[in-house]
Amino acid sequence: MHVWLAERGDVDRLLELMRGLARFEEHIDRFAVTRESVLEHGFGDARLFTAFVAEQDDDLVGMAVVYTIPWTYTLRPKVVLKELFVEEAARNMGAGRALMAAVISHAKSIGAADLIWTVMAGNSAAEGFYRSLSASPDHKWNSWALSLDD
Repeated sequence: MHVWLAERGDVDRLLELMRGLARFEEHIDRFAVTRESVLEHGFGDARLFTAFVAEQDDDLVGMAVVYTIPWTYTLRPKVVLKELFVEEAARNMGAGRALMAAVISHAKSIGAADLIWTVMAGNSAAEGFYRSLSASPDHKWNSWALSLDD
């Protein structure tokens, strides 16, 4: 398994993986990400996210997308894992572990105090995977949402 910081040449396949996650999470009908938006927000001068990709047998089979909160109460950055997705056929082959290792290395390299993420309710496979990495649910905070669409 080979993982690297996504490059412009990975954008088309990265977008396919993002669509795969949207299908898995059952919000493909609201998926608005385009090739242009990935290029602008992930590779432009004002980058909003960082992506890592995992390759197996000459195909990109997984991705991790993170963004950084510049500082919080620790005066250190916090890295948010926004998306982690591995195609079903490539699961349990080390892609998720390799992607998380890259994300953790990235977070440490910028001096982050924490790496945080959410897990879709009912996704026990993901919960088990994260527990295998010694992660645990944050029982202090609950995720909330407010839709701003009419």
